[in-house]
Amino acid sequence: MTEIRILAVSRISDGVCVAGITNEGQWVRPTRPRTGGWRYLDYDDCKDSRGRWVVRKGNLVKMHLTHKIPEGAHSEDWLIGDRKPKLIEELSADDYQAICEKFAEESLDAIDRDNAKRSLVLIHPRKITSFSFAIETNWEGQRKYIPRCNFKLRDRTCLRKGISDLEWRGYGRQVMRKHSGNCLLQAEKVFEHIGTMDCWFTAGRNLLKKNFYILIVGVHLFPVRHFDMDFKR
Repeated sequence: MTEIRILAVSRISDGVCVAGITNEGQWVRPTRPRTGGWRYLDYDDCKDSRGRWVVRKGNLVKMHLTHKIPEGAHSEDWLIGDRKPKLIEELSADDYQAICEKFAEESLDAIDRDNAKRSLVLIHPRKITSFSFAIETNWEGQRKYIPRCNFKLRDRTCLRKGISDLEWRGYGRQVMRKHSGNCLLQAEKVFEHIGTMDCWFTAGRNLLKKNFYILIVGVHLFPVRHFDMDFKR
């Protein structure tokens, strides 16, 4: 069993994408093999032997990793075994933020280039300008709920980056109900509303038809805020 500090729990296909950092400071993405398409976990893989959802951002958990996935997968992917995850502790706000500060990188360069060897990075935006929550038509012509954000990182401006973080999706559903539909909000107003002073992102690299795009797979708020997770399309 491997101890992992969970830094991403996001929606993917019909399951969950989980990522975190080990005691040795290595990114890992516990996953299961799939026939074609992305690899991901089932919902039950995030629950302990008592049926509690313990694989959650800011938690230190033990997960049964068996071996790295063969060539062709993300470099951080590990197959999981049949043992249930075990919650070690819910990290204190100070410890949680300290992990973000320790492992944050100054740019997306590690994942945002054609020959990237990694697919995960933790970043601390210089400024987050806005968030949007909307039902959009995706590249397949399907109508889907997609939260997005605009932010600045060093000298780079990142626009309309999708957010798959399950809790942030849940928060966005609340916002859309309040505004009766799609909405674009200034980040400072959002943070004021939820009482947040600072925010880090876990960013992931995803492939789509031989191209790649950057997705925000983890939103880390300080003071810590949690929301009900949203799994709907």
